[in-house]
Parts: sequence; C-alpha cells; structure tokens
Amino acid sequence: MSQAGFLISRRSVIAGMAAGSAAAMVAGSAFAQQWPTRPVTMLVPFGPGASNDIFTRQLSEVLSRSLGQPFVVENRPGAGGFTGALSVSQSPADGYRFLEMPSSVVAFKKVMGVNLDPLVDLTPVAQLATSPGGMVVPASLPVSSVKEFIDFANGRSQDTFYGYVGVGATQHQMAEKFRKITGVKLKGVNYQSAAEATTDLIAGRLHVQFSTIAGVRGQLDAGQLKLLAYTNDNFTPDSPKAPTMAEAGIDGMQGSQVWWGVFGPKGLSKELTDQMNAAINKALDDAAFIAVLAKSGAIPAQKSADGFIDTIKQEAHLVDEFVAFTGTTPK
Repeated sequence: MSQAGFLISRRSVIAGMAAGSAAAMVAGSAFAQQWPTRPVTMLVPFGPGASNDIFTRQLSEVLSRSLGQPFVVENRPGAGGFTGALSVSQSPADGYRFLEMPSSVVAFKKVMGVNLDPLVDLTPVAQLATSPGGMVVPASLPVSSVKEFIDFANGRSQDTFYGYVGVGATQHQMAEKFRKITGVKLKGVNYQSAAEATTDLIAGRLHVQFSTIAGVRGQLDAGQLKLLAYTNDNFTPDSPKAPTMAEAGIDGMQGSQVWWGVFGPKGLSKELTDQMNAAINKALDDAAFIAVLAKSGAIPAQKSADGFIDTIKQEAHLVDEFVAFTGTTPK
C-alpha cells in the first residue's frame, strides 16, 4: 500500500471511530432525556412508618407528578438496612431502582464489617434532609433535664439502659458519644427495629434513647415520652421545645445529627445521576414535602451529587471517631 493510501485508510478509521463515539454519546443523551419511561422503584431498607419510609413516600409522590411515571416505594428491612442496600448496589444501573438511606449507611463496612461502601458500591445521588438527634426518656422517668438524667443514672445500683437499632448506626454513635463525654453509666441494647426499641422505652424497660424527632414525634405529642435535649440547633421552628446539649451544659455533641439521602446502583451514569439530583432538589421546594419534613424536625438539604459525597466523607470521619473511642471492630 502506498503512503497516501495508508493515510487515507487511517483517516477513515479515525473518522469512523469518532462518528461511532458521537453516535453513542447522542444515544446516551437521548436515553437520559427520555428517562423515565416506566415505573421507578424507591427502596427503603426499613419497615413502614419510620422516618425513612415517611420521607420516601412523600418524595415519591412529588417525583411521580413531576416526572410523569410512578415512583413506587418498596420496603425491604433487614440487617440494619444492609439487606436492602445490598440489593440496590447489585441492581442494573439503568435509573429504575434507587435506595433511600440514612447516615448509618457509612457504618456498614467500618463497624458492621459487611462489604458495602456507599462511595464505592453505590452512586450517591442527592441528600434529602438533616435533623439533630433528640435525647428522649419515658414520661414516667422522674427527670426533666439532662443533668437530672445523669444524676439518676449514676445514682442507681441497677443498670441504666439505652436502645438503638444496628451497631454503629447514628443513634448508637450519639448515645456512646454522650456516654464518653459525660461519663454516665449506660448500657446499650441492640434492637431489630426502632418500633421495638420505642415500645420498650415507653414501658420503662429502657431509660433513654437518642432518636430523630421523626421517629418519636407521635409518642412525644401523646405525652408518652419526654424530650430532654437536641444534639444541636438544626431543627425547625415547629419542633418540640427543648434545649440543645450545649445549652444543657454538655459540650461536644454539636456535630451529631442524622441525614437522609438517595443512592443509585454502582455505575449509574452522570447524566442519570444529575437528572435524579435535579428532580429531588426541585421536590424539596414542594410545600407539602417541606411540611412533612418540618413535622419530623428535619430540614431540606439541597445539594449537588458532589456536595452529597462531601457529606458522606464527613460522616466517615465521625464513624472513625466512634470506632476509636468504643474500640468497636467489625464483626
């Protein structure tokens, strides 16, 4: 083949490759623009009725209206959320299956010892909301402040118990941080569900619990539980009244809070991630959704996908801190 012939052939190959690449980009872009064309599943890895379920159902209602396809909630509880999270991580990255998960997802690998890292095995899509933790006790417990609770617990000859759901979960981290800071004598009890822990708290079998307001608002309004303090002041104006831990004389709890977010399967494209992120951020402007969050003491957190990744990395530092001061090792 002549030199000229070689150059012509080479140019043809390069041109063909470029055309194929452009066609693939156009096809991918067209697919993203058309999404969704069928129902989308929003998986909640906990049972119905808790904050994750409440928020996801309201979000799904708004997304169904704005995107023109049903967003269907699927509850798949088990192993502190791991069962459901794993199923999403292994799903096709086609934009039709998402996970709604709280900040406890960051503790899976570092505390539970299960092989799921939200930055590696899932695609962070959008943050939904944040809420401080609330220190709650049974209405029958003869205390009305954090100091009185500490005196009560340290003055007992019997054990004083707190409840949590999942080793390393945010409520577990909060309780252990409180114990470390104050030196109060407490023992933790790990439950299968938040409902079981709250039932035992109301009955007095537990003496304290760190929870989101979303998880105990009904029991607070009914007078079954008392709210002693918030971990920080990042709560809504219509939240139940209580001082912050700092105001109650306990310094060091300000960074302890819960967040909720949406994840896609591993490998979700940037186009689909950005589309879902934009749809969720728009949904967080919906008055009904804001009201649902506010009733639960949660504040919308509109961030880019990259901003959500930063939140996850910050949470990882808190989990490392928890592991360090509890000596917890993956089971």
